[in-house]
Amino acid sequence: MIKKIAKEEPSKKILVVSRLSRLVNKIKGDVVKARDGDNLTFKTYDDFMQLLVGSVIPASESESNSFIIFDRIRFDCDNNGSGVSFQTKFVDEHLSKLERKKMTDNSIQPLVLWNDEYLSLPLSFGLQTSQREICYNIFLKYEQWRNQETYWDETDRSMYVLKNGPSVLKEDVYLSWVERVKRGEMDLLNEEGDPLDPFFFDMVSTIYQVAVKLVRLLPC
Repeated sequence: MIKKIAKEEPSKKILVVSRLSRLVNKIKGDVVKARDGDNLTFKTYDDFMQLLVGSVIPASESESNSFIIFDRIRFDCDNNGSGVSFQTKFVDEHLSKLERKKMTDNSIQPLVLWNDEYLSLPLSFGLQTSQREICYNIFLKYEQWRNQETYWDETDRSMYVLKNGPSVLKEDVYLSWVERVKRGEMDLLNEEGDPLDPFFFDMVSTIYQVAVKLVRLLPC
């Protein structure tokens, strides 16, 4: 597909982004062999986002953030040693025994709460009525914990780029899941009556908006 686009539009710049570094290197090797690679840019998602972070300028210097990798929250970092483990640091150590017991009693696994792993859940996944309030309260505690510890997750980095880049996303345009619930604009169910997952809702909303605006922010 990339070779086809490059052949049909030889004068246009092409950006190739993937979360998988092996895939990026594989595509780059195959495509560059077939044509001049001057107009082609290959980036992993993380590298691309960090490039954008370094390219935007917040209105206030106090709002500047470099998003140090060691402070990034991932679902489980024990294997690679980089970042903060959501499962270990938040669920196992920060939540109380009572909160973890409620999770166990209501069949709520850490994976259910975490956005990046949402698509790994079975097709039958859905929060029951008894689970919704528990998940919501845990999400509020997660946000408080993340802010207190100055940790960041992917939503923070994406929103930083959107709010401070050339195509600015104003606060009155984007409201998080929590804010919408507080304002009475959103319930624990969506319009179709299906259960909402707070982590997943914010992630999908943010990534969709990032995808729309990313290319505009790419430095020349």
